[in-house]
Amino acid sequence: MAKIVVDGNQVLDLGKKGSGNSIKFNRVFTKEGVYAYDTVKWVRQDIKMFAAGEVVFERKGVEVPAHWGDNALKITISKYIYGEKPGTPEYEDSLKHIFDRIANTYTVWGFQLGYFDSEKSALIFNQEMKYMLVHQMWAPNSPVWFNIGHWEQYRWGRPDLRGSLEAKGTTAYYGVETKKGEVEAKKSPSMYANPQASACFILGVKDSMDSILRHQYTEGAIFSSGSGIGLNISSMRGEGEPIAGKGSAAGPLSFDRGWDRMAGAIKSGGKTRRAARMVVMYSDHPDVFEFVNTKFKQEEVAKVVLQEHNVQYGLRKLAEQKLNDGTPEEQIAAKMLLATPYVVDKFYSPGMDALLYGQTIGNQNANHTVSMKSGFWLAYKNGKKYATRWVTDPSHIVREYDPSELFALMAKAIWNNAEPGLHNNDIINFWSTFRDECMLETSNPCSEYLGPLFSSCNLSSFNIIRFFKNGRLEIEKFKHAIQIAMLAADMNVTKGGFPIPEIAINTVNYRTTGIGMANIGGLLMAMGIPYDSADGRAVASSLASLLTSVCYNVSAKLGSTLGEFSKYQLIKGSLRKVINMHEVMNNELKKVLGMKVSAKKLASSELPYEESFTPEDAIEGFKKSLGCKLTLDDSWKDVVEEAGVQWALLKNAKTFRNSFVTCIAPTGTISAPMGIYEEGTTSAEPEYSLVKHKALSGGGSMTLINGLVPQGLEKLGYSFSQIATIVAEVSGLAGLENFMNSRHVKDKLEVLRQLDDGGEVCKEISARIASFSDDSQYEIFYKSLASAAEKGKLAFNDMSIMFGCGHMENIPWINERTLAVFDCANTPFGGSRCIATAGHVKMLGALQPFISGASSKTINMPAGVSEQDIINSFVEAHELGVKCIAIYRDGSKGNAVYSMRLDSTEVQDAWQKLVAQATEIRTNEHANPQRKRLPYRRWGQTVKFTIGSDINGFMTVGISETGRCAEIFGHLGQGGSFINGMFDAFCKAFSIALQYGVPFESFISSFRYMSFDPSGWVKIGEYQDEDKPEIHSCKSIVDLLMQLLDWMFPAENDRRLRSLEQNYISEMFCSNGHTMQVKSVEKTPIQTELSFTSSTSAKPKKKDNAMSSALTCPKCHSYAYVFDGKCRSCRDCGYKDGGCGA
Repeated sequence: MAKIVVDGNQVLDLGKKGSGNSIKFNRVFTKEGVYAYDTVKWVRQDIKMFAAGEVVFERKGVEVPAHWGDNALKITISKYIYGEKPGTPEYEDSLKHIFDRIANTYTVWGFQLGYFDSEKSALIFNQEMKYMLVHQMWAPNSPVWFNIGHWEQYRWGRPDLRGSLEAKGTTAYYGVETKKGEVEAKKSPSMYANPQASACFILGVKDSMDSILRHQYTEGAIFSSGSGIGLNISSMRGEGEPIAGKGSAAGPLSFDRGWDRMAGAIKSGGKTRRAARMVVMYSDHPDVFEFVNTKFKQEEVAKVVLQEHNVQYGLRKLAEQKLNDGTPEEQIAAKMLLATPYVVDKFYSPGMDALLYGQTIGNQNANHTVSMKSGFWLAYKNGKKYATRWVTDPSHIVREYDPSELFALMAKAIWNNAEPGLHNNDIINFWSTFRDECMLETSNPCSEYLGPLFSSCNLSSFNIIRFFKNGRLEIEKFKHAIQIAMLAADMNVTKGGFPIPEIAINTVNYRTTGIGMANIGGLLMAMGIPYDSADGRAVASSLASLLTSVCYNVSAKLGSTLGEFSKYQLIKGSLRKVINMHEVMNNELKKVLGMKVSAKKLASSELPYEESFTPEDAIEGFKKSLGCKLTLDDSWKDVVEEAGVQWALLKNAKTFRNSFVTCIAPTGTISAPMGIYEEGTTSAEPEYSLVKHKALSGGGSMTLINGLVPQGLEKLGYSFSQIATIVAEVSGLAGLENFMNSRHVKDKLEVLRQLDDGGEVCKEISARIASFSDDSQYEIFYKSLASAAEKGKLAFNDMSIMFGCGHMENIPWINERTLAVFDCANTPFGGSRCIATAGHVKMLGALQPFISGASSKTINMPAGVSEQDIINSFVEAHELGVKCIAIYRDGSKGNAVYSMRLDSTEVQDAWQKLVAQATEIRTNEHANPQRKRLPYRRWGQTVKFTIGSDINGFMTVGISETGRCAEIFGHLGQGGSFINGMFDAFCKAFSIALQYGVPFESFISSFRYMSFDPSGWVKIGEYQDEDKPEIHSCKSIVDLLMQLLDWMFPAENDRRLRSLEQNYISEMFCSNGHTMQVKSVEKTPIQTELSFTSSTSAKPKKKDNAMSSALTCPKCHSYAYVFDGKCRSCRDCGYKDGGCGA
């Protein structure tokens, strides 16, 4: 039994060496005597994850590489570290334990299976793989991190878990090749003995109830081990198709709803990953139009809840705040809102695992895709009709339609829901190495693996930026890493477990591997190359060509020593044609780079062909994708030349170990252990943003500059001070602080004072620090902002200073080329630039000719695109030779748009609209005055007066709750007289005008000193009073009225009632203003008739009451027409109305 020492103190029991001497390994990354773990510093660190300020995950004292970022550690440890209880045999408290599980297991497997030529090669392989893991160069797919190495732990000093793991987990099968060259499935003693290591599964379902029910079990078994499935449901008869003797079929969508519900109930790998499904339907299936709308209809329900209910919820909470402390307009808006009907006072989370998306609406665990057959594209290009047909009888046409009709429906659904995706089935099968045996029908959930039914693929990816030094690809290191990854992937096929026998058999039959790369967008940014450029696409093409060509050469070497894949003889023709086509495309890349091409032209019989997509179409599409104006340096010619050498070597290969070798996976979770969430981009995606976010313990996040931005700026020739200015503009003081600390800048203030030639953010920062005399003042200022940010209490005006604006468009001295380099998939708030839709499609077109599968990449579109823009992308993708596309329009998904925080954009925007409406109402009220009446019971005061010697009158004042005059009533002389009627009419007009808002002051100034009879001397009341007004005469009754009101409601008392406190008046009115509260109070002038005549004055003289009832004389028009007995006579002219002659 062979044993080797690894990592200085671990003894690895390799077991018995297998037959074959496949690979001799030499050291490339490590040095002899220096173990991989010793090349970095290790620290113990508590790992915590927060959500809304609450700890949702914690692992104390985990041993980690000191250079790993927070996001890398949190995600890797929370998702992949094994064991829950400290002190138990399975508990892992170091990333070394995870790396050991992976690398040591592959080393033992490889040695026993004959992958290595010696124990030395096995040891080198072990250390080189660990180096790649520790230095974040490579990562296998998630099932490897979840499942591998638990069974073999006894081989390197950790506890033997076999006893506790045996017979645990789901049933697993593994494939074994018989002496006859056939593959048979065997049942594993435990899913840990043969761990599921594949992320991607292609399933099939037959048009029978038995197959439909068995399919449910198969999906569940796959999800429970952390993997996803792809399924084409077109094999099931459409809704309404006949069932023998039983009526009609329910259709595949009915059953798929049930499968999707079960998928949502299973956590992938026992973790918090959601189960992933790809559901495909052909363009000629009878239910395809309903299929397109399936998720669209569900999303409409979600948007009703998120847009209407949740925004209403947020508005009501805001209205409750504003009801008491808001402006008058806000209070009106709050009353309007709170008066509307409302049923459930609850916020519904937009999270995918919450009640709405996770349990209520359907089809949320699947990506839906329509697969366009060759006939569809021929019909579209030729302007002909296409048809849907019965599954049970294809000659039966269900519906003829124009292909543009289906495109229009898909575009509408995508615009509103971001689904369905599109598969170009003709291009998929043009590049299929399986074409001689079968037509490919579907893909894995992310559309990068395209294989036969009941097959699987295990993925792994490189962080491509780790293989560059001084802007040049270290080709030999990359080739060496590819060899390690290919060996691990092929071992997963041999030793891996599978949920059902059919998959175990077919996986060994084809031995597909999915080697890929990530951080292409990050690499381009760091090199100062725009993502959406011919140079950027040529870089991606070159790397993909080298990757796939080296993978096939490793496969050829493994095939010659360990044996070819079982189905090789059956599909070798189509495999050779595809490899030939890859080489043809590499030669086209050479031509674009200005390199010489010496290869002879291949015959059409040596190349793949589809009626709607030919080799000529593939070449033309690649040229359109790439463009022809390249400015790359000659180092890229070396990459393409090496790829050419690798492709040429394959002509001499006698056989292959693997039928499918590369694809560009989404690298979602595995981007964390590769460090991509700190610096870089997943898959072939461009950067989404120029800033990164670091989670804080208080539940917020800190904005940091994307580390690739300074690298790219330096590559473009910008100085340190210019880079600092750009960093400050993009990410504020938070990003600048991180950047300066990384550069060990001592005098920060000196750097900060050079920001005034930047954009708006830089100018704000300069203005704030202008008075600072040294670094200490700045440190205090920055710490106060950082503390407020961590607590979520940062003032709005400080947001841009602390976190920047997210873009560099406002800096006047940045040129167009630089802006293009730092364009992202997303348009930042306040910015205007982003990568155009065509830029995404062309990148897919540039990668497609050099990979076995496809690229899992989203075509991002801004919110303002039209449905026709989406249709144009469908057509362009086909013209450029793209297999699969998924489109996301910004804002199309409900859970990406609507947030229920009171400070969220949606709530605030809706609130501002309500306030604007309230303001408009209030403005209209002022434009069209509203009468403000007094309550039916109101307080008042009455004043008695006498004009001259014989005209008595009374004035009663109605007082508002504010203590001001609100109405007056008057009586002068006898009832029914002219003077009394005029006085009463004036008082009514006065009262109405006051209640409509005419200022009291205007009446006083307008009617004071008005002169007409009766006028003269005035006496107020009957008795002397110390509070008597100094009113002795008047020019008219109106003048007297103004004098009295001016005295009762003096200007110096803000026109409130004399000698009466404001709070006393308010207390006498209830809150609703309609009910008087009677209180026991001391006697005050308001409760009695005002008396201004002394009680010691002489007895009142006898009054002449005649003039109090005077009318206007019909002859002289004098106001002296009084009763004289039973008749009237004028005391001025003597006119009499009687006929008695008296």
